Amino acid sequence: MKIWLDNKIVDASTVVIDDDGWPSGDGIFETLRTEKGKVFELARHMRRAGTAAKNFKIKLPSENAILEAIRQLLIAEDHEIGRLRLLFSKDHFIAVHQSYREITAPAKLKMADSSKSISAIAFKTFPYTHRLELLEDARINGFDEIICVTESGEITEGAVSNYLFLLDGKWITTPLSSGVLPGVQRAIVIERAGVEVKSINRADLNRVSAALVISSLKIALPVQAINDRILEIGQETLDLVAKIRAQTQSHSVG
Repeated sequence: MKIWLDNKIVDASTVVIDDDGWPSGDGIFETLRTEKGKVFELARHMRRAGTAAKNFKIKLPSENAILEAIRQLLIAEDHEIGRLRLLFSKDHFIAVHQSYREITAPAKLKMADSSKSISAIAFKTFPYTHRLELLEDARINGFDEIICVTESGEITEGAVSNYLFLLDGKWITTPLSSGVLPGVQRAIVIERAGVEVKSINRADLNRVSAALVISSLKIALPVQAINDRILEIGQETLDLVAKIRAQTQSHSVG
């Protein structure tokens, strides 16, 4: 596998990096979807990376340098649908582009165990171990994602996703004040798809009739069930999925 390291394409074996493209050390990152050489919502991801970089006192490469890195990497690692990860630390700029398998089956969600401590995250940072362990725990138990809940019972987000819920006839997503990461896809559905922001708690989930998983990679994915309760996947849900996908923009960096 070829990766970008600082200012050139190199073989992944030249640095300490795992099979999923995570390097050693710590820093901030952004994960973006690519299709046929186009990158989704790059400007939004870079704005969020810029905010995180200021918080952690990390100097980002110039915009032109990042665009050139992406352009060369998409040529070196050409995938029909890809997962582009941009990782910035105080020592290095690493970019990894790997094949991404589109998820089409509706998701099954598991409520987090109330005894587990699930920390809120304000920035995308690595190591990302804690969130990935939550995701793996859900999958071992036959689910696709976990619904995180605060100690007070407020619904937040997933291990690596945000959620939309159809409650009392309105599509809503949980507020940043509940400990939700300011997801790029979350901002898109609020600004472009008319989704409202509202706090909901564990008890409210019993009245949710439909739900979507949203993320930069999945875009929007219907939910089949929360724990053992089956949800509707009707035309209203499918229409919203189509609208979100239409409103999520991709651009060439060539």
